[in-house]
Amino acid sequence: MNLHVRLSETRRRLHAVAETGFALDKTRNLISQLLVQEGLVPVERAGGIVTESGEGKNCILLRADMDALPVRDGKDVAYKSVHEDCCHACGHDAHMAMVYGSSLLMKEEELGGRVRYMFQPAEECPPGGALGMIESGVLDGVDMAFAMHVAPWLPFGAVGIKENIVMAAADNFKVTVRGRSGHGAMPHEAVDAVLVASHVVTGLQALASRMANPLEPLVVTVGKVRGGTAANVIADEVILEGTVRTLSTELQGKLPGWIERTAQGICDGFGAECETEYRPGYPVLKNWNSGLDVVTEAAGKVVGDKIVRMEKPLMGGEDFAYVLERVPGAFLFLGTGDEQYSYPLHHPCFDFNEEVLSVGAELLREITKVALGRL
Repeated sequence: MNLHVRLSETRRRLHAVAETGFALDKTRNLISQLLVQEGLVPVERAGGIVTESGEGKNCILLRADMDALPVRDGKDVAYKSVHEDCCHACGHDAHMAMVYGSSLLMKEEELGGRVRYMFQPAEECPPGGALGMIESGVLDGVDMAFAMHVAPWLPFGAVGIKENIVMAAADNFKVTVRGRSGHGAMPHEAVDAVLVASHVVTGLQALASRMANPLEPLVVTVGKVRGGTAANVIADEVILEGTVRTLSTELQGKLPGWIERTAQGICDGFGAECETEYRPGYPVLKNWNSGLDVVTEAAGKVVGDKIVRMEKPLMGGEDFAYVLERVPGAFLFLGTGDEQYSYPLHHPCFDFNEEVLSVGAELLREITKVALGRL
């Protein structure tokens, strides 16, 4: 069986058993089975799987995220997720298949060093799964670390790289607005939590336009609203949940106070009560120059001149940032842009041309070889 067929089959099996967060029993079992078949020894650490190949003092880590999104799979395909409201809409099935594929390619090679494969849980769920695996010792003895993400906005097979800041810090918040219930026809006798919460949502949007320096990127998104029981009953409680994205540690530190003061001030004005919870997520993801040098050399050998130097960072968050805070390395993107597959990441119908899997596996192998050769 050639590499493309094998990795496509692997990816489809992983896609079909998509799971979220740390609840990855089927995914972990499948990854472990695949590794054991290749003579590798999978070890469970902090909800993830770690294995290693090769011999020598120096060690390169390759990371794949395992979790899916709480999104219903909208594709009419044979490998559709068997779990309702859960699918790999962000390409983590591809990441696992490509890291696994790189282990197949390097199985018989004399690398002059070791490769550690890190299959990580809960990348989509801040505070994420990377920190737990780091605390369990996954980076002990690691000299450099690399991770890759599929990118439908890049041409198929192109490698996207970015110097310094690649992705934003990502935090979450929750605002609970408490009013006083009443009859929908007698609003003067109640405190309408829906109305108050609506003003809070609007007020939070002003943080980016009026509180932050306009030259500093800031995104404040309220993505979830829960409240009310009936059309003719004034709600007594509404819960807002959202995310904050910044590229500055200093600005990131200001947001908890800004959100709390804004929400509290609006609630006070309407006679409502307010409770704010701010949950720090991931730090800013920054690439190392030494890591980018490795990726550039390796990509040149695998994809030739199909290297895209990205000028601007992305406002998405990624907990591989924790890894790059501790060891040199880089986070890169692999293009899946294709007219046949036009849906973006996190869309229920996101899919891609599976020929990219062998490209990604070969790229990870070459990155490992180049990195070990420089140590």
